[in-house]
Amino acid sequence: MKVWSHGNERYELTSMYSVPGDVWYYELRGLAESPGARPYLTISIPDATPDGPFTPMPAQHIVVYADGGVLPWPILRELIQLLESSGDLVEEQRDLSSGSVGLPPTLNSWSYEGRRFEVNQFHHGDAGSWCYELYEVDPDNPENNHLEVRIPDASPEAGPFVPMPADHVTLTMHGHWALPWPVFRRFLDAIQAAGDFVEPAAGKRP
Repeated sequence: MKVWSHGNERYELTSMYSVPGDVWYYELRGLAESPGARPYLTISIPDATPDGPFTPMPAQHIVVYADGGVLPWPILRELIQLLESSGDLVEEQRDLSSGSVGLPPTLNSWSYEGRRFEVNQFHHGDAGSWCYELYEVDPDNPENNHLEVRIPDASPEAGPFVPMPADHVTLTMHGHWALPWPVFRRFLDAIQAAGDFVEPAAGKRP
């Protein structure tokens, strides 16, 4: 178990094997006193050899469970870095070309294993932020499950968008959504590639 801090909030990461599902999972949750404010994110990695030592299946089999709440970007980045160093992202195929992760200002449609996802970006004037949204196009599912990354505008009243440092960026998980790791990872890569992330000034902490 790990406990990470951001500002006045703490976040607990649990990493363990689940026998009923034959998966290794990383479970990240907020420790805020108010239950409604707690983010909950789980990365589930299936075991290729459930009768022996844990052997992670290739990354395309990983499932991300986004179960609501707001997560600071630095905490999400800690989780991604932990996964990258764990050796559990086996055979991960990331296309970082501009054609894959570039986000034109129009609506973007992605397909993955028969499922269709859309990515939208826009300036949210009421929130004073630039927003990126990821959702699935599924007419048979009435639920409004989606992810939203907000980058606050340092100068919302003065003209062109000026991104605040990355320690102010948040990921909001709406609803209860299971999505493929490659789609989640591509979404994060696309936001990084957009060039709106500014690192905090040296010596400053969130």
